[in-house]
Amino acid sequence: MKKLFTFAIICISLVLTSCKKEESLQSYLIKSEENADYMRFDFSTSMLAPYFETTSEEDQETFKSVKKVNIAFLPVNKATEDQFDTERKRLKGIMKNTDYKSLIRVNDKRGKATIYYAGEADAIDEIVAIVYAKDFGFGVTRILGNNMNPQKIMSMVQKVNNKDREKGLEKIKDMFGGQFETEKIYAEPVQ
Repeated sequence: MKKLFTFAIICISLVLTSCKKEESLQSYLIKSEENADYMRFDFSTSMLAPYFETTSEEDQETFKSVKKVNIAFLPVNKATEDQFDTERKRLKGIMKNTDYKSLIRVNDKRGKATIYYAGEADAIDEIVAIVYAKDFGFGVTRILGNNMNPQKIMSMVQKVNNKDREKGLEKIKDMFGGQFETEKIYAEPVQ
């Protein structure tokens, strides 16, 4: 009986010590709430539903596939370059240890971005975008949904009136105190 008890203790100890305590994207987003330098936005897309009442049925279905958006953003005026590098490395480590698949990388003179997804390519359940722009800041956006289709989402977004889009971008720019440039960005698909 003593040997069985000792064996059980050893097994439990091995299980407990072998479990790595790796940070998840969810815990990163929660910790960013505790950091006063971060700007946080969490909202359900159901709040935007009235804006899609007059769109086509296909666009309404596409919109309904998006359920929730989480944004954690560290503006350039709130952190040092070292803090930005630390946060980028931290998120890069988190994303390496997950089942997210890399969708696209953007790299230009203003900054870098990587977009990841979870689910099937034509039925995505989660999209994560990590962005760093030297004149703007660093942030992560997580979009949760159910069977989201990126092609249909892009089509829906492109139908938005350019005038309305510019007004929306101006509001975002004012919130973050940054500047947007509209020149082309080079993006390469991840293989």
